[in-house]
Amino acid sequence: MADTRKLDAALNALVHDGSLSADQADLVRTQYESTEEPSDSRKSVLAEIAGYLGGAFVVIAVTIVTARQWVAFTELQRGILFGALAITLFALGTFVGTSTAVKSRLAGLLFGLAAGSTTGTLAILDSNRDTPTIAFLAGTAIALTGYYIVQTFVGHVILFGYIFITGIMALSDLTPDGSEMAIYIGAYFLVLGGAWTFFTYRKYLDGILGYLFGGGTLFIATQVLFIDAEHWLSYLSMIAVAGGTAWLYLRVHAWPLVLAAVLTTTVGVGEFVAETLGGSLGAALGLFAAGAALVTSSLLALRNKREFSVDIEQ
Repeated sequence: MADTRKLDAALNALVHDGSLSADQADLVRTQYESTEEPSDSRKSVLAEIAGYLGGAFVVIAVTIVTARQWVAFTELQRGILFGALAITLFALGTFVGTSTAVKSRLAGLLFGLAAGSTTGTLAILDSNRDTPTIAFLAGTAIALTGYYIVQTFVGHVILFGYIFITGIMALSDLTPDGSEMAIYIGAYFLVLGGAWTFFTYRKYLDGILGYLFGGGTLFIATQVLFIDAEHWLSYLSMIAVAGGTAWLYLRVHAWPLVLAAVLTTTVGVGEFVAETLGGSLGAALGLFAAGAALVTSSLLALRNKREFSVDIEQ
């Protein structure tokens, strides 16, 4: 139903500016309503499930066999084993291709497994390091390559997880001993969350999931700064995060953005009151701020939508 309203609004706009005639718009509506939504056939779905189960059985069998001989293997042999597995998985993902939705999902999973195997390979070969930063950097590169080839839900989750963890490890290696890690981690989360939100807005990433990761990371950043860094810095970041996500929500109407804005405002006000007034009225003020932010965002969004509809009708 929502797609039909969007189609009608788009067609009305095109008729209004003269790009389409009224008859052509009616023809598009008729064709749209009579066209059935494409879906994967039952055989394709069953084949996909069979592929996942078969892959799981192979992994379990290989795990059982290698577990018995794992102690007898040298580190080099273990690394070669994981490396061969990584190459095989990546090659399989490339071979499967992206011609259909089923193949795309399977390829995305294979690329994710290849990233994990790559990480395992370098972690085994470089076991003397306290933190396997190089191994996770290599896994991140494979995950990024796989997501560039095919954009899937699984690939998106794996890529974000790798970047999230790898950044923390890199900062841990680069930060001098005795320095306050929280400021660097908080700043990294702000950059990561902002970049993920920006790339989602530019449609390089999946909308809802991208905004969920971006907004969630921004909120985590404000809390890291509040717990282990200067509180004034945390308050500034909360204002920027709440304002920025609310502003963007008015343009794209993605629920993770308004959730990030309301959550940041609620928690931020509560923390500010708890620190300055000893916690008095903290819960009430936090609830009031959350309600005010949500109502304001909703009213502005509805007003913008109403103004857009009026412009099309005119």
